Amino acid sequence: MPRQGKKAGVRRLIAHTAARILADQECLDIQEARRKAASRVGCRDKQQLPDNREIEEALREYQLIFFRDSQPAALTHLRKVALDAMRDLRRFNPHLTGPVLDGSADALSPIKLYLYVETPEDVALYLLERQIPFEERDVRLTYSRGIKKTLPLFSFRAGESGMELILLPLQDRANPPLDPVTERPHRGAGIARVSALLETD
Repeated sequence: MPRQGKKAGVRRLIAHTAARILADQECLDIQEARRKAASRVGCRDKQQLPDNREIEEALREYQLIFFRDSQPAALTHLRKVALDAMRDLRRFNPHLTGPVLDGSADALSPIKLYLYVETPEDVALYLLERQIPFEERDVRLTYSRGIKKTLPLFSFRAGESGMELILLPLQDRANPPLDPVTERPHRGAGIARVSALLETD
């Protein structure tokens, strides 16, 4: 096999291995899935690693083959739960992001919402007043020009679904984090767009 063809074959193999890792919920992070896939394939050449978009496309192919019957219904359910949560959290300008927005989510995928807030304490108080138990941890996001920020994330269960609230400062509405797949600034989808997606579903 020509060298170029061999490289392309390894790249595709890693992409599909990473897709299977994501689909099987071995991990939820596309970067970690790529590292695990490369290790399993035995590839140490970073130039042969697929980018995020290639892994995303491989994941959609995998779901189309193995989860054709269950994945669309699970996605619709998650989007409904997300929309209900966004309406409840309207005062924090919620925007849906991640697999539930891009359509690659399955039944075990968490719902990820960006909340644009003055202080994290405002959201914590909101949840406590409604007796919603939550866990707090940090998440590291990448912005334009390679800037990285560590931000608070509140997670809890909404029925059978996992909910992750990523708390962004108000000024980030003009300069949102980069989408991990497209690597472009992405605010997420507001209530109107999520409603429209559900009508399409």
